[in-house]
Amino acid sequence: MHREFFPDDAARDDGTAEQIRSLLAAVEEADGVPAYSEAFLRSIEVGEDGYRHLTAEVDGQLVGVVSVNPSYVAELAVHPDARRRGVATGMLREIGRHLDVERQLSVWSHGDLDSARNFADGRRARTVRELLKMSVDCTDADRRTTLLAGRDEAKATVEREGLTVLDYPAACEAFGVEHVDTEWLRVNNEAFAWHPEQGGWDLGKLEEARSADWFDPNGVIFLFDDRECLGFHWTKRPDGDPHGEVYVVCLADAARGRGLGGPVTLLGIGYLLDGGADAVDLYVEGDNVPAVATYRRLGFDVVHRDVVYRGLI
Repeated sequence: MHREFFPDDAARDDGTAEQIRSLLAAVEEADGVPAYSEAFLRSIEVGEDGYRHLTAEVDGQLVGVVSVNPSYVAELAVHPDARRRGVATGMLREIGRHLDVERQLSVWSHGDLDSARNFADGRRARTVRELLKMSVDCTDADRRTTLLAGRDEAKATVEREGLTVLDYPAACEAFGVEHVDTEWLRVNNEAFAWHPEQGGWDLGKLEEARSADWFDPNGVIFLFDDRECLGFHWTKRPDGDPHGEVYVVCLADAARGRGLGGPVTLLGIGYLLDGGADAVDLYVEGDNVPAVATYRRLGFDVVHRDVVYRGLI
């Protein structure tokens, strides 16, 4: 049996969300990687406009879930004990019927697992996106010293360009919260105009992202040319986590070609290392060859791949 629901309707009150959490925990334990990303999890937990969800049940037990965002990108999970029974195929077909789409749905495969690859190959789906997780181990004293020295040189470089390095609280004190938030959104949306998740943000979206438990205002580092923001590095490090993350790095259109991408990246990495991070992670599009090459030069290696398949209905 399939059942479609929205995260803000009665289905949340009948235990469906809790059942989905249990299902996702079982899937992660079996596969070694979460089936759902942060945004899709949030769409179930607190509700996101435009997301659609459909569950599959067998003998009264929830065995599968598929969720689709407004851009027709989906994530799905099937309980390990219910696989190879047509559950995923049935859910994709059913939600495709609900959404009135034919072979237009894109589906994330987190970890690019063999089982998901075989499933996609059997439906002649093609890979349309690859997201790489890269990481650098900073427990090595020489590497840590090199990265911190790189941070110091980066700061000197941007200051020679006449730019000012400010964290979020300092920027707000200098220019006012409203101006800084406006500049933050402008630069983000210029840099990610093409991006299905990170682009097109408004203040509500930014405030929602900043409401996360791990948000550290001092870990958002801006480059300002007078009152104009040329770029920023938003770092992430949950309490107690030895891994820090290059969460968002972007440059304004006016900053492109000025060699600021490397320095702003190193400024954030330095902040994470100063805070005690033992490793730094980041996510980058697989086809962004220059960025991948830059990160490799800094000591990052690919440790994980997520892919998007299209044509699964």
